[in-house]
Amino acid sequence: IGPDYLPGHAHADTLSFELSLFNERILVNSGTSQYGYGLYRLYERGTKAHNTVVINSENSSEVWSGFRVARRAYPRDLEIYKCDEFISVSCAHDGYLRLSGQVIHKRSWVLQPGKLVVRDQISGEFEDAVSYFHFHPDLYVSSLNSSTHLLCLPISRERVHISVKRGVSSIKESFFAPEFGIRLNRRCLAIQFESNNDVEVEMT
Repeated sequence: IGPDYLPGHAHADTLSFELSLFNERILVNSGTSQYGYGLYRLYERGTKAHNTVVINSENSSEVWSGFRVARRAYPRDLEIYKCDEFISVSCAHDGYLRLSGQVIHKRSWVLQPGKLVVRDQISGEFEDAVSYFHFHPDLYVSSLNSSTHLLCLPISRERVHISVKRGVSSIKESFFAPEFGIRLNRRCLAIQFESNNDVEVEMT
């Protein structure tokens, strides 16, 4: 999350990502609306404010106060594979090894023409895990059923379908901070892990 001697501006965002399609922003982390110390600052530095997995309601790195970090996540086992048909990237991190269940989070992205598949896997024992996908506030978000969601892009008028193949999904409210002092309401997809310890999302 940054150099060990100066981690104070870092967020607990290991394995998060952002996504743009058709020159429009689709998935965005929460940004930074507050500088210094406060509840918004703590939330925006936390894992829940990013497009990644929260386990046992804990941050992947221990961010606290305004500019402090204790135990932190380190990426591991990065693999990148390219061929004519697709590109895959996978990586894990050890930020949740401090939990009693010795938890490891691994994420993979598989990109091919017209499709992105994101898969989260958890090894170890845990009580609760949620994978978050935060949408840009300009998008119109609707649910076709409990596992299929539709994004309508405001400029290109393109549509993106999100199918949750594993896990239990729901649409929740969150906010996006494009700059200091501004917070815009937006929606996010929260996917609860079930007993098989993985979540899979397909975007087309």
